[in-house]
Amino acid sequence: MAVSLVLSDSARIRYVTGAVMYFAQGIPQGLLAIALPAWMASQGATAADVGSYLAVIVLPWAFKLLSGPLMDRYQLPSMGRRKPWVLAAQLGLTVSLLGLMLIENPAEQVGLLMVLGVLINTFAATQDVAVDGMCIDLTPVREQGRLNAFMSFGKAAGWSATAAVSGVLLATFGMKVTAIAAASLAGLLALAFVLVTERPGERRLPWSRGKAATGQPPEGSFGTVFKALNQVLWSRASLVVMVIMFVDGLVTGYGQALMPFAAVNLFGYTTPEWSQLVAMMGLVGAAIALTLGPLVDRFGAKRMLILTVSLVAIHAFLIAQTQQLWEDSTYVRVMLSLWIILIPVVMVCVIALAMALCSSSISATQFAIYMSVANLGHSAGSKVYGMLAERASYVESYTFLGAFVVLMIITLLFHRAPSLEAESEDQPIRRSTGSRYTVGLGGSEAGLFLSGAMRCPKCRADMDALLVNGVEIDRCSQCQGLWFDAGEVERLRDAGVADAIDLGEADQGRKTNVIDRYDCPRCSGEMIRMVDPDQRHIWFEQCSVCTGSFFDAGEFRDLATWRQKTSPTWLRGSLRPSANSWPSLPLCAPVRPAEWSFA
Repeated sequence: MAVSLVLSDSARIRYVTGAVMYFAQGIPQGLLAIALPAWMASQGATAADVGSYLAVIVLPWAFKLLSGPLMDRYQLPSMGRRKPWVLAAQLGLTVSLLGLMLIENPAEQVGLLMVLGVLINTFAATQDVAVDGMCIDLTPVREQGRLNAFMSFGKAAGWSATAAVSGVLLATFGMKVTAIAAASLAGLLALAFVLVTERPGERRLPWSRGKAATGQPPEGSFGTVFKALNQVLWSRASLVVMVIMFVDGLVTGYGQALMPFAAVNLFGYTTPEWSQLVAMMGLVGAAIALTLGPLVDRFGAKRMLILTVSLVAIHAFLIAQTQQLWEDSTYVRVMLSLWIILIPVVMVCVIALAMALCSSSISATQFAIYMSVANLGHSAGSKVYGMLAERASYVESYTFLGAFVVLMIITLLFHRAPSLEAESEDQPIRRSTGSRYTVGLGGSEAGLFLSGAMRCPKCRADMDALLVNGVEIDRCSQCQGLWFDAGEVERLRDAGVADAIDLGEADQGRKTNVIDRYDCPRCSGEMIRMVDPDQRHIWFEQCSVCTGSFFDAGEFRDLATWRQKTSPTWLRGSLRPSANSWPSLPLCAPVRPAEWSFA
C-alpha cells in the first residue's frame, strides 16, 4: 500500500516538507559560499579570485524573481501547481553538484568554478521560488509562523551541516568525494519529495495515475504585474529602501569574502575549523533572529535596523583598531563568531523594513525585487573586496567594511514611512500594513517566502487593505471577497459605500460561497454561517471569537442595498446561525453579537 503524503491535508507533512526542501537549499550555500572559499584560500587562490568567484555565483539569487511568472504561466496541474517545478529544480541541483567533480585545482580553475556555481545556484534559486509558491498556495494563515520556523531552521541546518562536513571532506579527500556526497544527499531529498502530493488525487510522477485537483488558472499576465509594480516601485520611499537593500547586500558580500580569507591567511584557521565555526554560530544567529519579530513590531523596523547595523559597524572598526590582539586566539574566535551571528540578525530587520512598504496585491513580486537588489549588492560587495584586497592591508579592509556600514546608517536616516493618500468621501484607498508578514532566514539569500498581505480564506490570494471613511477593511485581490473586523460594518452605513467597496461579480461570489468551513483569517477562530431571514439566498460567515465577517463578492452590496430600502436598521438582530452551520454547534447556538446597526 502506497504511503499517502498530501500537503493540503496535514500540517505536519507541510512542516516536514518545508524544512526538508529548505535544508536542500542549504546544501549549495554551505558548500559554495562557506567551505569552498576557505578551501580556495588554503589552496593558493588569491583574494581577487575568491571575491570574483563569490560575486558571480550569487547572481542567480539576484534574478530569481524572473522564474516566478514562468511558474504561474506554465504548469502541469495533474501533478500540482508547484511540485513539478520543485522536483525538476531539485533534480537539476543534484546533477549540477556532480559537475564539481571536474575541479582538481581551484586556484587554476576559478573560471570553471564560477560557471558551475552559477549553474548550481540557478537550480537552488528556482527550487526556492517553487517551494515558496507551494507554501503560499497550501498553508493556512494560522500556520505561517510555525512553518516559517521549520523552514528557517531547515535551511540553517542545511548550510551549517554542509559547511561543517564539506570542510572536512575537502581537506581530507578533495573535491570529487565532496561533490559526490553533496549530490547524493540532494538526490535522496529529491526522491523523498516524489512521495509528496500537493492535493489528494494528484500524480506523484508525470506517468503515474492521477488528475488535477484544482482548476485554478495562472495568476495573471506579465503586463498586469509590471503595471502594478510601476505604480509603487518608483516612489521616494521605495527608492530609498532599494538603496538600503543594495548597501546591506554590499556589506554582506564584502564581509563574506573578507572573513574566510582573513580566517585562513591571517588568523591561522584551517578550512574545517572555519566551516565548523560558521556552522555553529550560524545556528545561534538564526535562533536569535527568530526572536526579533516582537521587538521589530514594538520599536519599528527602522530603529531596530539602525541598532543592529550600528553593532556591525562597531564590530568592524573594533577589529581594525585592535591589531595587537590578533594573536589572541580567544579574542579572534569571539570576533569572528559575532560577525557570523550578526548576519541573520541584521537580515530580519532589513526584511521587515522592506516588507512594510510592499503593496498587498503585488507584495511577493515587489519584495522579490527588493531582495534581488540586495543580492546584486552582495555580488558587488564580494567583487569590491577582491579589487581592494590586492592594494589594502587587513586593517584597511576592516575599516572599509565599517565605512560601508556607516553609509547604510546614513541612508537609513533618509527613510520615511510612506504616508497615506488623502481619502475621498466614499472611495477606498489602498494601504500597506507593515505587521502582516513572515520572513525566512538562511544566509545571504534569506527572504520572504509567504505573502505580506492577509490571505483570503476562500481562494488564498492576497487581500488588499482599503481605507474608506476612516475604516480599514480588506478585499481579496482575486475573488473580491470582503473582510470586516468587528464593528466595521456599522461604520460603513449606506449603499453608496457598499457599491464602492464591493466590486466583485455576483457570479464569482456564488462560486466561492460554497466554501464556508474554514478558520478565521484574523484569529483562527471558528467561522459560522450567518443568514438573513428576509433574503435566505444571502449568507456570509462570521467568526465566533473575534466576530469578524467575510462577505463573498456581491453579497455585501446586495444585502446593503436591499436592507436600506426596507429598513433603516438593517442587520439589527436579524442575523442568526444557519442550519448549515458547523455540526458541533446547535441550530440556534448563541453567537457573540456584533450589534450591527446603521441607524
